[in-house]
Amino acid sequence: MKIRQIVFFLVWTGFILYAWVVAPNGNDGYLNQLIRMNDPDPLLLAVFSLLGLFPITFMILLLTHDNSRIPAWPFAAGSFILGAFSLLPFFFLSTAEKKRSDRTPSILKRVLNAFYFHVLLMVGTTILIIYGLLQGDFTVYAQAFKSSQFVHVMTIDLFVLTGLSIFTLHWDQQKTGVQNNSYLWGVLPVIGVMVYLLHNKDQRRRKVEG
Repeated sequence: MKIRQIVFFLVWTGFILYAWVVAPNGNDGYLNQLIRMNDPDPLLLAVFSLLGLFPITFMILLLTHDNSRIPAWPFAAGSFILGAFSLLPFFFLSTAEKKRSDRTPSILKRVLNAFYFHVLLMVGTTILIIYGLLQGDFTVYAQAFKSSQFVHVMTIDLFVLTGLSIFTLHWDQQKTGVQNNSYLWGVLPVIGVMVYLLHNKDQRRRKVEG
């Protein structure tokens, strides 16, 4: 087992234990408020929405070269519900070595890597984050983080997904031959991934359409 696999297994196990043991037990109705759009705090809504957009970025990155022994698509699809809890197992189960031809149909790869799709995601996410930061109440968010298990885990999940996106961009560079440090853009949730994809679209095109 490679060091990468051990590290991701430990992170996954630690995240589960943290959510189970450390996170607060209360819920205070925040999840129901967000789902029903019952006047949720804008910052809470922005973070909740980012967790719905993040899986799209992993679908783009992982399904572009889904050719290892372990298929990536079930983990990427599961992240729409479970977030990093679903994605982390892929990174310690997969060897990252090409074992077969790509599972993803070429037409789906073209859709996922379409220029206008990336621009739309970047612009929409930027508006969402600005809205949350300017209109949200950080005091309300802090209280929710302390009292609600859902908000607490949701917030940690956002940071874990951000770290995962940095690693996945670096992984994408190795597989597509991109020669720069643009994987560091992954530090910006969702937006950074789109910047990376748009900046390196020419270098990635041959691999994506292959």
